Amino acid sequence: MTYESELPGGPQGRRGHSLRRALRLCRDERGTSVTELALVLPVLLLLILGMIDFGKAINYWIDETHLANEGARMAMVNNNPGSGVGKNLQQYILDQADSAELHGDVQGTQRSQHGAKVNICFYKASDGSLYTDPTSATVGDTVEVLVRYSYDWLRGFPFPGNPSTTITGKSAMRLESLPTNYTPADNIGGASCPSAA
Repeated sequence: MTYESELPGGPQGRRGHSLRRALRLCRDERGTSVTELALVLPVLLLLILGMIDFGKAINYWIDETHLANEGARMAMVNNNPGSGVGKNLQQYILDQADSAELHGDVQGTQRSQHGAKVNICFYKASDGSLYTDPTSATVGDTVEVLVRYSYDWLRGFPFPGNPSTTITGKSAMRLESLPTNYTPADNIGGASCPSAA
C-alpha cells in the first residue's frame, strides 16, 4: 500500500526535493568569483588611479623645478629670451612648461582651468630678507624663482572638500649682473614672495 505523501509528486516528495535542491545550490560555488571581483575591483581601481594621479603630480613638480632652475639661471645673468617676442621673463618661463595644464591652456584633469604662477623674488645677501624695492638689488644678492601650481587630486571622485595641493618648484642663485630686463611687477598669478629666502 502506497501513501500519497510517499509518491514523488506528493507533498512530502516535493518538500524533500526542494530541500535537496536548496542544499545543492548552497554547496555550488559558481558565481562567487564574480561577487569577490565586484567587492575588490573598486578598491583596486582607486589604488591604480591614485598611483597614476600621484605620478602625474610628481611629473608636475619635476617640471616646475626644472622651469624654476632655468628661470633662475636666466635671471642671475639678466637674460630675457622672450624680450624679442614681447614677453617678460616670467611669461617666457611659463611658456617652457611641458604640460598644457601648467600653461593654463586646457582644463585637463583639473576642476578648473588655471595655469602655474611664476614669481621672481630678490633677497639681501646680508640677512636673507626680501627686498621691498627690487631695483635696490645688487650683484651678489639672491634671486629666487618660484613656480607654483594648485593640483587637484583624483578629479571626478566624490571626496569631501575636493582635495588639492600647491606644488612648488623653486631655485635660488646669486645675481651676477643687475636685473634690468625683468621685474617682480611682472609676476604671474599674484602670489607674493616669501619674506625670507
